[in-house]
Amino acid sequence: MKMKKYVWLVVIALLTFTGCGTGRLSVDERNALEKKVNQRVFTADFDYCTPFRMPARQLSSEYFVRLTPDTLYSALPYFGQVRHVPYGGGTGLNFETRVKKLSDKTQKGDWRTFTVEVSHEGDDFAYVFHIYDNGKVTLDVTSRERDYISFQGQIR
Repeated sequence: MKMKKYVWLVVIALLTFTGCGTGRLSVDERNALEKKVNQRVFTADFDYCTPFRMPARQLSSEYFVRLTPDTLYSALPYFGQVRHVPYGGGTGLNFETRVKKLSDKTQKGDWRTFTVEVSHEGDDFAYVFHIYDNGKVTLDVTSRERDYISFQGQIR
C-alpha cells in the first residue's frame, strides 16, 4: 500500500514539473541576458525554495541575490538547521560581502554555472548559480554551519 502511494507521488511530481513551460526568450532578451552573464553583473529574483530536511515552499516576498565581480549581495530567507551562529542569531542569508572566489563554466545540459565563495559572520558560503538560456536560475547555497538550501527563480 505504501509503495502505491510513493509511485503516485512520483507520477504527480513528474507531471507537475513537465507541465511547467520553459518559455523562450526573444533574440534581444537572450543577448541582454548573455551580456549580463558574461560581465558577471546580474540580479536573480527567487520565488521558490527547497530546504534540506524540510518541505519545499513558495516564497511570498521579494528575495534576490545581486552579483558583481567583487561583491555578493544576498537577500534570501533561510529555513533549516543551524549548527553554530553568532550571539543574537546572526543575519542568515541577508548580507553584502566581498567575493573570495568566483569561477564559471559552461555545462553540457546547463547554459552556465557560476560558483561564488564568500565568508560572512564566521561562516563560509558557496553560492552555485545554474543559469539556463531561458533566463531561469537555480541557486544552491551550501555552508559550513548551515544545512543546504536551494532556490529557483529568474534573472532580471
